[in-house]
Amino acid sequence: MSFQASFKQILNEKMNGSQTSHDHSSSEKAADLNSDPANLAYLMGHIGRFEFQMKRGQYAAPKVRPQRKPHNFSTHERLSYEFLKTWVHDLPEGFTDSELKKAFRQAAMILHPDQGGNTTQFMELKEHYTTLKALLAAR
Repeated sequence: MSFQASFKQILNEKMNGSQTSHDHSSSEKAADLNSDPANLAYLMGHIGRFEFQMKRGQYAAPKVRPQRKPHNFSTHERLSYEFLKTWVHDLPEGFTDSELKKAFRQAAMILHPDQGGNTTQFMELKEHYTTLKALLAAR
């Protein structure tokens, strides 16, 4: 007997013992067990019996985060943003203080002289970071 077959057998016994209504025949129950992988979640106790019987699509929709408006950059701030964006690609235009700090630290790990980077580029990164930090402080 394989591992998966033994799971199905245990699940079949558990389902037969826990259901009180006899509207399904045993062959229909076995077909249900073989077709839906959610039965294993029921067996392992991740979902309850009533959740197991709920139809799919009955769950609440996930909340979507609204997009922040992009900052109004001056030409110097735009250059600073583009420099940081070359090293950290996932920085949005409407970044927050924590996102800017995270992007700076990621870029610093790449450009720091102890990590094999260039000293002039690292100093330039620090200047660009202070420029963008001042943009957030002005808000």
